[in-house]
Amino acid sequence: MQKYRLAVIGGGAAGLLGAVRAGQLIGGRHVVVLEAGPRVGRKLLATGNGHCNLTNLHVAPAQYYGDVTAAAPLLDLYPPQRIIGYFQSLGLVCRVQTEGRVYPYSNQASTVLNILRERLQALDVEERCGFPMKQIRRKEGGFLLTAVDGAQVYAQRVLLCTGGAAQTGAMSGYTIARQLGHTVTPLHAGLAPVEVQETKRIRALKGVRAQAAVTLWRGKKRLAHTEGEVQFTERGLSGICIFTFSRMVQSGDVIALDLVPDYTLPRLRELTGGSLEGVLHKALARACPFDQCKDFRFTVAQVAPLRQAQITAGGVPLAQLDARCGSLRSPGAWLAGEILNLDGKCGGFNLHWAWTTALAAAEAIAKEENQ
Repeated sequence: MQKYRLAVIGGGAAGLLGAVRAGQLIGGRHVVVLEAGPRVGRKLLATGNGHCNLTNLHVAPAQYYGDVTAAAPLLDLYPPQRIIGYFQSLGLVCRVQTEGRVYPYSNQASTVLNILRERLQALDVEERCGFPMKQIRRKEGGFLLTAVDGAQVYAQRVLLCTGGAAQTGAMSGYTIARQLGHTVTPLHAGLAPVEVQETKRIRALKGVRAQAAVTLWRGKKRLAHTEGEVQFTERGLSGICIFTFSRMVQSGDVIALDLVPDYTLPRLRELTGGSLEGVLHKALARACPFDQCKDFRFTVAQVAPLRQAQITAGGVPLAQLDARCGSLRSPGAWLAGEILNLDGKCGGFNLHWAWTTALAAAEAIAKEENQ
């Protein structure tokens, strides 16, 4: 059985960056990354539609939900420029795009993953894939980690970065957190598509994308308004605009699309003679009556399930951790990333939280190592 000073459980965004930083501070040969899947970074490759929105210049507590008050000091300690600077120290050049969003200069998520893996290899950090965790228990002042197939690893300290249940549906990280003595708040989809009641109409629009002004209504009350690209799916609506609303929608709410926000209806009629064929995608032009193109309505059935969400809302309460993500219930353990009860809006805020908690934890682990 191999022994390490630190086992990082989970090879996602938080796990990889946490392992890099820990490797720099305590020596990579003392660190192992344990990943359940066949390779690390799978979800990271999909972030930002494959472009990897690393962070956002407008990071602030107001961009988050969950244990926001508890998270605020960490967000202050690791502002966007500090995250950007750290990635630059690894050799990753970034660029700022619209709305403060920060991307790798290559605009490819694979560049971020490659940089992190190259640093792990240079530091001699071990990647051990195909290690789905079944159990963690205390042993000899550290932790014994057991995989589903019975393989075991011993580590003096652990950093739990298993992510949430979004996209994968995996719940093993929460099981491990509970074995460490933590509780988990109710989980639900964050940044998710919305399913609608108009099933026949929506199926005819599957795959169509359109720029629109989007308004969320509950009865006669306007709850929210935004603009951007809307994607039509087999069961409903998706895209950043819809993700923004997904946390607040309820069954029976109405999502109204203004498909031609740049024109009034009379002006559009004057320009087109009352036809949408030269204005919208042909499927959308056929599905939407001309007089409804500025108020094309869909009734919410439900928010899509966690497997279709971009992020998990809910998780381990931050009150169960210290100021640097150390467990107050299991000394020697740290938790970082999506498994915690904090989730952000679209725009790089969730990856920022993953990097922030990973760096805070790794630096705290190194400090404890050196005491």
